Amino acid sequence: MIKKIIKRLRGGWKRRRFHLANWSNAAVPVHNISWLPDGFQVRKLAATGVSLIDNFCTHEEAQAVIDSSKDKVRRSRVLVDGKFEDSPGRISDTAMMFGANYRDESLFPLMQRAAMLVGIPYTHLEDVYVTRYGEGGLYNEHLDFGDEYQVDRLYTVLLYLNSVPAEQGGATVFPKLKTAVQPVAGRAVTWTNKNPDGSGHFENSHAAYPVKNGGEKWVIQFWFRRYPMVAAIGDLAVPQARQGQAIDPQTELPAGVTLHQ
Repeated sequence: MIKKIIKRLRGGWKRRRFHLANWSNAAVPVHNISWLPDGFQVRKLAATGVSLIDNFCTHEEAQAVIDSSKDKVRRSRVLVDGKFEDSPGRISDTAMMFGANYRDESLFPLMQRAAMLVGIPYTHLEDVYVTRYGEGGLYNEHLDFGDEYQVDRLYTVLLYLNSVPAEQGGATVFPKLKTAVQPVAGRAVTWTNKNPDGSGHFENSHAAYPVKNGGEKWVIQFWFRRYPMVAAIGDLAVPQARQGQAIDPQTELPAGVTLHQ
């Protein structure tokens, strides 16, 4: 079993992210796999370059973030000619929950887990926002990188904090990949935005389909850059999964944890 897991880790994650451990120059400890929540499962969505992670977090962790942010959300805006404005193409409310001046502790374990997935320390995170989509909420097709954003995002980890039935819409859709993901509480989706050489993954443009029939959707966006954005938080560990590094043959996987392509 362990040999199969090692092979899949090398073959699945290393192909897309092998360069990060050396490129980021991050001297941080490898995360202990037993820290993952029960039922944690990573799988690739066909040949899309998008990975889906079920049970990324517990329902309790997700609800704690919703409870902490629901009174802080304000209308989301988009950047137009250097200014943030309301837009009919983005209808949602957001709250900044982690940044230079505010750090909500309910996000800490989720930030660490996201960092483990992409192989970059959480100190490389941009400000972390929680977003609420109410009735009619949507976000038209867009990329998470580009000159208009003035950012250098390598990876996105999108985490759903609540479940949305298909009849209430709210799916994350990748039109060019012909792929859609329905929100499930604790489920995350991750993809590559840019490579170290600056080239972009334009195939990963995506949209948040409208929420309807009285639905509501809560998500977190984790955007990782190639360089540190914030200082480490006190004694909070800065874990990093070094892609392609074999699991110790003596390591016993916790019940319910599955890593596979």
